[in-house]
Amino acid sequence: MDGHLTDSAPRENVTALFPIHHLADASSEGLAVLYQDQVIEANRPLLSCIGTDLQHFPPLRDVLPGILKSPPDNSYRPGILRTLEGRVFDIQFRLTPLQRHNRNCLALAITFPRSIFPHADTFFSDNTLMPSGKDLLRRNLEDLSVDTTSGPPTGILLHASINRLRTINERYGLQITTRVVEEVEKRLHRFLVEDCIVSSFGDDAFGIFCPFPYTHPAQATHWAQIVRDVFHTTLLLDGHRIHLTASIGCCLIPFDTSHFETAFHYAELALNEARRLHSTDWVSFSPVLQADVHHRSQLEHDLRKALETNQFFLDFQPLICLRTNRVECVEALLRWRHPHKGVISPDEFIPIAEETGLIIPIGRWVLLEACTQAIRLPPHVRIAVNISAVQFQHDDMYAAVLQTLFQTGLSAERLELELTESIFLETVQRNLETLGKLRALGIKIVMDDFGIGFSSLNYLRSFPFDRIKIDRSFIHDMLNDPQAQSIVRAIMTLGQAMSMEVIAEGVETSDQLDLLRHTSCNTAQGFLLGRPAPLADLSAYPGMDHDTHEPASTDGLSSGFLS
Repeated sequence: MDGHLTDSAPRENVTALFPIHHLADASSEGLAVLYQDQVIEANRPLLSCIGTDLQHFPPLRDVLPGILKSPPDNSYRPGILRTLEGRVFDIQFRLTPLQRHNRNCLALAITFPRSIFPHADTFFSDNTLMPSGKDLLRRNLEDLSVDTTSGPPTGILLHASINRLRTINERYGLQITTRVVEEVEKRLHRFLVEDCIVSSFGDDAFGIFCPFPYTHPAQATHWAQIVRDVFHTTLLLDGHRIHLTASIGCCLIPFDTSHFETAFHYAELALNEARRLHSTDWVSFSPVLQADVHHRSQLEHDLRKALETNQFFLDFQPLICLRTNRVECVEALLRWRHPHKGVISPDEFIPIAEETGLIIPIGRWVLLEACTQAIRLPPHVRIAVNISAVQFQHDDMYAAVLQTLFQTGLSAERLELELTESIFLETVQRNLETLGKLRALGIKIVMDDFGIGFSSLNYLRSFPFDRIKIDRSFIHDMLNDPQAQSIVRAIMTLGQAMSMEVIAEGVETSDQLDLLRHTSCNTAQGFLLGRPAPLADLSAYPGMDHDTHEPASTDGLSSGFLS
């Protein structure tokens, strides 16, 4: 920076060293601390004005051109500020030398023109911060409304969020992540016309308004398609090919509503639905979404009540060793008996529990209850517990499992944890370390639903699972689909090559079982072999007694396991 920020210390990320407490967020100035040409701290007025957060603060030369060439003499000088929305304003700024933790830094102060926010007195009170990206978008819409003679603007409001940005950050680092967001912003400005309004909501989210004539609402589809194509792309950054997708929700103004706050709420509801569906397209608001929100809100309330009043219970489904025809493991399956609605399917309440964070206390209850009941099982029978990816991500699973084993006295070798590959979508390295620590205790780690994910083979290479479960869809189709049968055989071969046991789940017919017996499959599970039931109901199954067990006959399988 022309000698003003030279330092003998090597360049490094020192963001954590500089607390922001002394920079007044309620100040009428934009304030920042600079170190080696980087903004390492900034107050909220500056971040809000530019339309970013600290992690994704763009290079200074892009938002404050020429500022780095000015001497740090505490004198105000004229300059320009460019926001990420492409707006340019004249400003006054000053640079002051600042010594922090033995590092030569600069303090930057920027005086904003009142034209940026006409109602500045409102925003710079002691208790109020600068407007957020949402506030900026609303004010731009209000300005647009004032400039037109036909009343409120007509158009489509989109709320878009880049998927898996945290994973990109973990894999490629902050610099690449920042450039990803910058490239998306540039693409939005490049492919949308000047009349469109783009606002960054921080991190991975954007608000976009695209106008169209009131008499041509079909143009909304045109704009939604463009926005979708902007986000669904592949970026080549520093030799890395980064595939992007986004979740997008939208609503039409004034067709869905003419009020901005309501429109934003509707677009956010649609965005949440797009996330829930993992939609590769955009999702439009409909009144059904609002009714669904009410239903899900009621279920969330009831879920909290269920935890307090012991409405949950477990069923268990046996896993059968095909060599001995005996139970070798039972899988614990969560059930909810609602006092008014009866038994509610896990498919209905688990996603809500994951969204609200209730999956953590619920998941801990399942683990404790399953291990408590497993003590009643013969010592050679293991217990399998499904662990939600959300719980694995946000709970301390190693501590939870260790505490459960201590409380129940269950041997670690008798516990299996079933996980889907979605645990690798976030904080991969940390999750791999946790899996390794659990496995070191003697716990078996099982990959569930194998074969339907995008990167299953890569995940098998990343972590040595003990067992893999072939997704039930392949078992269902293998009698009538030679390709499905070939996939099943290939997975069996793969399991052998990687010293992993293979489990076939979803076995429902004798023909499926016979076909599996002609492969190297060792273990199977499904309605043919045993339906989920209370643990006491499984006591008659071969292998469920505490005596020394001898191999059972095939006849015993057909007569004793059907229910």
